[in-house]
Amino acid sequence: MEEIGVRPVELAPGIKDLGVSLVRPELLSNLDETDLYLRQKRLERHLEMLDLQEEYIKDEQRNLQSELLRAQEEVKRICAVPLVLGQFMEPIDRDTCILSSTAGSNSLARILSTIDRELLKPNTSVALHRHSNAVVEVLPPEADSSIALLGSDERPDVGYADI
Repeated sequence: MEEIGVRPVELAPGIKDLGVSLVRPELLSNLDETDLYLRQKRLERHLEMLDLQEEYIKDEQRNLQSELLRAQEEVKRICAVPLVLGQFMEPIDRDTCILSSTAGSNSLARILSTIDRELLKPNTSVALHRHSNAVVEVLPPEADSSIALLGSDERPDVGYADI
């Protein structure tokens, strides 16, 4: 350490190590007992503050863990309802999209916050909540190929004028 300009400090005889780094021993020998007492009290107050912060963080961590468990149970409850198959058509914003159900109707639906938005591409198969039509899961491409067969991709060549 001497090569970088820092030399070890030896304490004067009878002086305890107070955790002060790089303090010259001649300065410590000039301190009277009141200065040391004030330093000790300051360090004790700081220790109490750190103990309070630690306790607060532990309480907050316990609260967040219980909140996480409740949220996971809520997601399980939502996904437990019998699901309907559909196709993701296009996003409107971060939380809503247009999708088509197996019944052939297009609708506006919410996207669950747990869904990976990167997986949502046009014509992706998705699982929908039966009652709210919210997207609750993105299905793999091979999950149900019959969805594409049920959709009407072709328009008839007959118009109202022909009838």
